[in-house]
Amino acid sequence: MAADTLNLGLRQIAEDYLARSLSPDEEQQLLSLQQNIQSQAPAAPSQAQLARQQVQRTIAQGQIHANSTMREILESIQASSSKALQVQETEEQAILKLLESSQSLAELRPSSLQPAMAGLQASSQLALTQIADHLSNLAKKEVENCFNQYFGPLTQQLQAVVTQLQNEQIKAADTSSATQASAPAPSEVLHNSPTTTSMQ
Repeated sequence: MAADTLNLGLRQIAEDYLARSLSPDEEQQLLSLQQNIQSQAPAAPSQAQLARQQVQRTIAQGQIHANSTMREILESIQASSSKALQVQETEEQAILKLLESSQSLAELRPSSLQPAMAGLQASSQLALTQIADHLSNLAKKEVENCFNQYFGPLTQQLQAVVTQLQNEQIKAADTSSATQASAPAPSEVLHNSPTTTSMQ
């Protein structure tokens, strides 16, 4: 709505109240009141801004939860490795050192652990490989759960926003088409003009 155009709804309310059409002076006064109200009203955030803010909040929450989950996984490795592996003390210390030196789950894959497991017994190598596979599966499931928990609702909200915007565009297009259809054709305007009548 242009700032110098009187709102149709506001005009209708005023004319219904007065039970007549507005005079030019009344229309100008009402337009001035409308512009004054618009200049004082705070700008509402757009749909895109609201969606962007929601995305930022969701990503921040997801990062916090992911960091907490990773810390729990690393603590679980350190707490359960000595119980899961019933080997001699030297083997146990070597496995703990290997786990603690790993910076990511990718380093715990069997292919990555082969050089480091060269000095371990066969039973210890098998146990460590099984632990790595189990932890990898747990981490994968936790990541999937985090994604579904934090990004599932966001996907639905964004889809709702897109649907609403599309509906508004369709409604605006229908209104524009109806306005053009109700306008008189140029030939009718020319035929009914005073110049045309006088010439006839």
